[in-house]
Amino acid sequence: MLRKLLFLLPLLALLLTACGDDTPITPAPAPEPGGGDEPSGGQTEWVTVTPRPDEWDGQRRAGITYQLLVYSFADSDGDGTGDLPGLTARLDYLDRMGVSALWLSPIHPAMSYHGYDVTDYTAVNPAFGSMADFDRLIQEAHARGIKVYLDFVLNHTGKDHPWFLEAKADADSPYRQYYTFSRDPEADIAAGRVPMIATEGAAGYQAGEWFNVTGTASEVSGRFRFRLDWSDPKAPTVTVDEWDGPADDPSGIDPGLEPRYLYYGDALCLPFRPLGEGRYELIVDFASQWGFLIRTSTTSWDGGTKWGAPSASDKLTLGQPFTLDSGTAADILFADQALWKYHSAFRTDWFADLNYGPATQCDRSPAYRAVADAAGGWIQRGADGFRLDAVKHIYHNAATDENPTFLRTFYDDMNARYHAAGHADSDIYMVGEVLSEHGEVAPYYAGLPALFEFSFWYRLEYAINNGMGRYFAKDIMGYRDEYQAVRPDYIAATKLTNHDEDRAASLLSASADKCRLAAAVLLTASGTPYIYYGEELGVTGTKQQGDENVRQPMPWTDVDTQEADPHSLLSAYRTLIELRNTYPALATGRMERHPVYNDANATYNQLSAWYMADDASGQRLLVLHNFGPSATDLPLTDAVQRPLAALGTVQQSTASDGTTQLRLGGYASVVYLLE
Repeated sequence: MLRKLLFLLPLLALLLTACGDDTPITPAPAPEPGGGDEPSGGQTEWVTVTPRPDEWDGQRRAGITYQLLVYSFADSDGDGTGDLPGLTARLDYLDRMGVSALWLSPIHPAMSYHGYDVTDYTAVNPAFGSMADFDRLIQEAHARGIKVYLDFVLNHTGKDHPWFLEAKADADSPYRQYYTFSRDPEADIAAGRVPMIATEGAAGYQAGEWFNVTGTASEVSGRFRFRLDWSDPKAPTVTVDEWDGPADDPSGIDPGLEPRYLYYGDALCLPFRPLGEGRYELIVDFASQWGFLIRTSTTSWDGGTKWGAPSASDKLTLGQPFTLDSGTAADILFADQALWKYHSAFRTDWFADLNYGPATQCDRSPAYRAVADAAGGWIQRGADGFRLDAVKHIYHNAATDENPTFLRTFYDDMNARYHAAGHADSDIYMVGEVLSEHGEVAPYYAGLPALFEFSFWYRLEYAINNGMGRYFAKDIMGYRDEYQAVRPDYIAATKLTNHDEDRAASLLSASADKCRLAAAVLLTASGTPYIYYGEELGVTGTKQQGDENVRQPMPWTDVDTQEADPHSLLSAYRTLIELRNTYPALATGRMERHPVYNDANATYNQLSAWYMADDASGQRLLVLHNFGPSATDLPLTDAVQRPLAALGTVQQSTASDGTTQLRLGGYASVVYLLE
């Protein structure tokens, strides 16, 4: 109900006309500290600011990307799952928005609905359609001037990927090199034998990142003494020791009236020697790949006649009593028989991390070659770029240059393949997810040209909800200085929220005014913006109710409603995108500090102001946003030519000397073209 109210609440004046008087507006003098809000100097009444932008020529200068989840966006066949044909049928909607590219959630076969546990990098998930459906999507998107970026998971595969299934089943499989396995992870890491963790030494061992792999035990052999203690029939134990003396001759052992048997190896079942008082012993030359069990019958497996480990993860240590279980009765493995797999990003058994070897030699590893060839195949089919998932988790130590080194290798490889596929005049697009603040993101620009700027939304959400605008531009420009120090041609991929976060509308209290302001800031600041599907409609959702709650199906009936309303949030998004596509200063320009309305001006605490400038075209724009709920009046201190956009209540009052006062209503925005 709250979301519908958001859709139906009329957004305040968003006016756009094609032409008008270009007479410059005379600036007012800079305000004195503590200045008031009332017009002075013989000013006239307040009048509504009427935007007069140039007509958009259709060129998509802004590089705006629309993020969508294939399974939630558009369902063509009514089976409840979004698919590629459904997306293709909705391309005209995206075309009308003026976006330049689509970021698709993983389209590969996978274990889960979200697709990040890939089981085949080279195919299309049958739930989403066929390879022919993908080819048609590419064709239709390109015909509209829209690029397609694929979500690509370099960090790990799902545990059901055929590579992993074969790797864990056979120690001699070539796929064993694709992953990281260890029988003693802590010792192997300390000794530097795990390339993905090598730079941290012993400190790199984290127990929660290692998971026991069932069905992968190696053979254990030797002469052992097995001792049973059955004095407590509810919790009997077995103790195993290495033995230097002679082995028993099983043919000479009388198992007694309450026999116990050692079952191991190739179906060997040997009797224990009863010692009395519930104790048994057997010394044997032991060899078994799967471990052993204790049996009380040579013919029956039922009714508590099989005793083993309480679970597959419980391992026997030599010399220590091991409690037996007749319920689960899993195979009893020796501690050094256990094989562990490595996965760091989400600390779950569901995934297995890929092993690329030392970062400086990653392209020599079999896993790299397989993944890179798969990615190259999508380039050949027309994919224009990739969004790379969880890139700070590829190598364990996110503070070294290992991940950037790997990413630079991968980017250069894919770029060469992109050029070879017929794109000699442009480079492939590749953006990485480093889910961190700006300081941790900056070093990754050594590896990739584009990275998501999570700090942009963190600062924006706080500023809007606290009515504090004056610091925002300073913060964002400061982050960009950090990126430029690493890569002068950095691309800051700005955004509000995505599929891993609470939706923007929910974080902004489902306020139509706040949502409009957030869109206005995103689309009038520097960077290459991303829009998460449904954000343009004010769709709500929080992760408190599960990830699926922020990944709900696209509400197409709400689209129909908002398309018919010129004051809707969708209309605001479309107008802002068109404006950004029209003016190079907005599309690719840089932010510059306003000399009056800035972080040092506490009088206008709720005001956020900056310039957008483009040297090639000579354009300079003035951008003003009111981050507060109440109106604020301010002298217009810049020589402006004409307003290009006004969202919310924006008014001017002009004095007899030609100077101008500006009134911005709560959460209102205005953009002016400077002389």
